[in-house]
Amino acid sequence: MRIKKGEFNTMQAVYEYPPKLSRSERMVKAAHDLEEHKKMQRNMYKNLALGAVIIAIGIVFVKVTAVKILLVLLGLCNCSVGGLMYWYYALSRDAEVYTRIYDDHIEHSQRQGLSKSYLHICLYYDEVERSYQTNKGRLVCVLKSVERSSFKLMDKAGVEKVFVPKEGSIALSFQDTKGKLVLINDFYEQIGYPHKEYNKIEDDDDYYSEEDMKWDKLHKHGL
Repeated sequence: MRIKKGEFNTMQAVYEYPPKLSRSERMVKAAHDLEEHKKMQRNMYKNLALGAVIIAIGIVFVKVTAVKILLVLLGLCNCSVGGLMYWYYALSRDAEVYTRIYDDHIEHSQRQGLSKSYLHICLYYDEVERSYQTNKGRLVCVLKSVERSSFKLMDKAGVEKVFVPKEGSIALSFQDTKGKLVLINDFYEQIGYPHKEYNKIEDDDDYYSEEDMKWDKLHKHGL
């Protein structure tokens, strides 16, 4: 049943990311996140400063052109590494990204590329024909119908518009690996994900008799 605007979804989620925390847990997490943010900022500034020093040395003190170019490139790479690490950290703390898995559907929000737009997904399992993973780890769901499911794209200004899946499929990217594992391990039948059953080897035969156990307690097989 689709939840109308103004109503509350009382269904219990099987899995939720980010997890709900108590007031005390939120306070501890906030303090930890603030410390991590300061640490990442310091690392970024160190990389930028070191990169600037390397570039300055290359431009001012080095006379050989080849070495000068090499040092400038090395400095630029060092600056880029610092910026990319900080950017990746910021993405991993994105509050607009979430995953809520229910018995019959998934509610999911993911960032669209490098932009500040977000794709909000409400996908019902019975409208999924099959699913598979890409080499980048995205879970692609091929749709057989779109009646209850909804896909909405929200830009950085907060304007929301309907998103139409290309070629009848939607690619889910997960910030947390566990959410994807819950889907493909516990809901593989509902989403048509290929699931391989492994044969369990069980030895029901009692290799050791009571007499054997008296003299071979260490299971050395008479050796």
